[in-house]
Amino acid sequence: MRRRCAPARSNPSARKDDPPFLVALATNRARKRASSSSTTLTLISSLVRPDARIVRESPTTARHVQAAYQKALRALQTTISGKTRAAPKGPTDLSWEDQFERLRLYLDRLGMTRDVDALRAIHVAGTKGKGSTCAFAEHIMRECGVRTGLYTSPHLVDVRERFRIDGAPVSKAVFTREFWWLFNESRSRCADLGGPPAYFRFLTLLGFRIFAREKVECAILEVGLGGRLDATNLVRAPAACGVTALGLDHVEVLGHTLAEIAREKAGIFKPRVPAFTSPQPHEAMEALQRRADELGITLETAPPLRSYARGASERLSADRVKLGLAGAHQKQNAALAVRLVREWAFRERPAWGGAAEAELAAGELPETFRRGLAKTEWWGRAQVVPDPTTDAVGDVDPDESEAENDADETRNSARPASARLPSLVWYLDGAHTEESMSQCAEWFCDATSADTVAEVSDVRLTANAETQTGGVPEENDARDADDAPAHLSTSVSETDETDASPKPTRTSDGAPDRASGATPPPPVRLLLFNCMEERDPETLLAPLAKALRDRRAPLTNPALFAPSESSSKGLAPDTAAAEDLAWQNKMVRVWDDLARRHPGASLATLADGADGADGADGGAGAPGAAPPETAASPADSRAAAGVAAAAVPSLRQAVEKIRSVASEQRRLKTGRRVHVLVAGSLYLVGDMLRVLGRA
Repeated sequence: MRRRCAPARSNPSARKDDPPFLVALATNRARKRASSSSTTLTLISSLVRPDARIVRESPTTARHVQAAYQKALRALQTTISGKTRAAPKGPTDLSWEDQFERLRLYLDRLGMTRDVDALRAIHVAGTKGKGSTCAFAEHIMRECGVRTGLYTSPHLVDVRERFRIDGAPVSKAVFTREFWWLFNESRSRCADLGGPPAYFRFLTLLGFRIFAREKVECAILEVGLGGRLDATNLVRAPAACGVTALGLDHVEVLGHTLAEIAREKAGIFKPRVPAFTSPQPHEAMEALQRRADELGITLETAPPLRSYARGASERLSADRVKLGLAGAHQKQNAALAVRLVREWAFRERPAWGGAAEAELAAGELPETFRRGLAKTEWWGRAQVVPDPTTDAVGDVDPDESEAENDADETRNSARPASARLPSLVWYLDGAHTEESMSQCAEWFCDATSADTVAEVSDVRLTANAETQTGGVPEENDARDADDAPAHLSTSVSETDETDASPKPTRTSDGAPDRASGATPPPPVRLLLFNCMEERDPETLLAPLAKALRDRRAPLTNPALFAPSESSSKGLAPDTAAAEDLAWQNKMVRVWDDLARRHPGASLATLADGADGADGADGGAGAPGAAPPETAASPADSRAAAGVAAAAVPSLRQAVEKIRSVASEQRRLKTGRRVHVLVAGSLYLVGDMLRVLGRA
């Protein structure tokens, strides 16, 4: 007997007396609504069930993904304890050694031990350059066709930056799905351990989970802090270990000598796993070698890039290999990355490994390696970002007449590209150690000096110094308006007949006429700085002052010190103006003092004498004097006094002040570009990327 099909469910929106085609139309609409509801249910299940998948994208899907992601971030916030490794331990607090060992219990109970042991990882520790080294290695791997997982910290804008699959942060859907699995499983299986572990440890376990689920072929792991007790050190059998340049950092936790710090970093070394290092100071190298000897493994200093020749047909030194990251110090990081990838390929035997090993053994750098090094990008490290709100130097003025605009447009199109660069450029570097600040300062000086062949103001400053003081300018030398920073002078005259110094030839729109061969105008340099309160601002700022002086690349305007919007205390940035500027004022005093001890580091200090800032009354310009707290604009007050630095209540206010400097240069048609170094903290750099629309 044939079974009769169940009748179709009636459509409540269709009436009995409707024509057939209207009934069919209403039924079709109902089916579409049901399909949309099914898609939503599939999405929700995909966020809590690892085996579910999103069927298709839609505006509804995107909204649900965003809502689920934000809910996950709020839950992640609960793992932030606010404690640091250096904080005093209470009677019930576990030691860091005990907390690290407890992480292995998490792996076992969560069933993750086998996945972590199976990761074919490159593990990198160090004081500076470890993130860049990981980025170089990851880009080389991708050029070789390897599916990569990159784990780094901290993030700059979005926590998903810490987990990159084939170079891209994991999607919000993947992050949310794996987050809830780990969060809920930790609460149920590890309740007696306290539930989910603390923030960084939790994120490290999450990274392991994501990499295992995404089936990466190579996991590249950057150590967060130290090495021996870092959560990434749960990896027991990496393919290779590397140590970048070492220096004194986190001394309250890692030790007060290079040997002690190196011993902590060498804690990532494993039996039967070769280790590699960048060139190190003797004290640090001895400590690394001692640990390698204890484990019976080899420790090799990575060969420099110049050790690789292009080949007999092209005698090009590999020292000239193009690197995607700026700065001479990046050569060491790139060389270590090359050696780590080579070792990984030697041990894992990928299809391309044999040919690459043959070339490397012959002293040649494979083309895939070269492409990877050249394509490497790493946000917040020697990153140059044109300001999106300012016009280019040499562009036509929108207020000019239509005829003038037509003429200028023709002239602009024929002008070299360098003459139409943005009038405001930000130089972002998260340098936060003494050594990295020194490297950052050299990079900034070199990058901005390329704008000029001979700085007019520098030539005049040197001439005045030799005449008046025997080579070193006095702090209170009188200067005429042309030599003063633009915002410290009430007017800037380009036709001052009393000034015999050469003026650059300009086009009618105010840009320097490069075609005439005239000397380009000197750049405007500023500093926007902040560092965490556990760091010594003088240790970080002294290398910058020295580099600016020695390389004759002075700041022309007062340095600005503003609080970051982000911090280690939470995931959401705080954009409100700070009420307490005690920390920023301390940095102001430090920079004022450094600028006086390093004449030529800042031209802003040269106006001090005129305002009596150095007088016995302890005015605003005195090295130990706090800036005025009650003024409507502390930065403007200090600028007017001719001092070297000012505190600003918020990052966004500082950005607007700097943009006003660029606008003034544009208005006066000086042709001078404004270059701003943003450094001292990765939190500050991440906030700047958000402000500049790069988030």
